Amino acid sequence: MTVVMDRAWREENIRRVKRMNELYKLDKRDDPSHPKSGTYTGLHQEILTYERLKEELEIYEKWNKRFSPMA
Repeated sequence: MTVVMDRAWREENIRRVKRMNELYKLDKRDDPSHPKSGTYTGLHQEILTYERLKEELEIYEKWNKRFSPMA
């Protein structure tokens, strides 16, 4: 049982590391001029914020279209 758990944990950790490395590159943190160059500090929180705002913007746009004719 612990072998299965260990394997599952390792696989999840590998996916997490790959994702964070992708985000690191997308944010151009490999550029020495980036204010957070060389760190992952706050990166996950930025992505969570982005995802939340994206959802909220979709809701805003939906309702904005519905209310626009009333204005």
